[in-house]
Amino acid sequence: MIIVYESKTGFTKKYAQMLADRTKFRCLNVKEILKSNSDEDVIFLGWLKAGEIQGLSKLRKRNIRIKAVCVTGLARIAEPSPEAVIERNNIKNIPFFYLRGGCLPVNELKGIDKIMMKMFVKMLKSRKNKDEELIESINHIENGYDGVEEKNLEPVLKWLEDKA
Repeated sequence: MIIVYESKTGFTKKYAQMLADRTKFRCLNVKEILKSNSDEDVIFLGWLKAGEIQGLSKLRKRNIRIKAVCVTGLARIAEPSPEAVIERNNIKNIPFFYLRGGCLPVNELKGIDKIMMKMFVKMLKSRKNKDEELIESINHIENGYDGVEEKNLEPVLKWLEDKA
């Protein structure tokens, strides 16, 4: 088994490396696995963008055997919901794990990502009823946040242990 990840700002890569350290599995980014002729089973780690798991479609085009999907995101749970992410990404029969990741401060983002996140924050701020979670999200997007913690990998490690 190998670990394959897609990471834009480094949070998903941190989890992939932590998982590789704990399991002793090889760890490759999507570009590396696509260049190789590996036929090993894969634990895939990707990040969420508007409910879509980034990098997953690239692996599917190559018929890579994905045995589990781990997704990172800024929210406390997968958004819009774990069920919606599973449905939208067609991973109903694959073990799914959500790992709270992080984000760079919006002012450190570049190009379209910066524009989109600034618009998203503006929309969030315009909501009349702001609960604790919404206020937290606004703060994390504006100021950055790193929620990567090794303890978040425990469900993945337990799944691997039960599978062995």
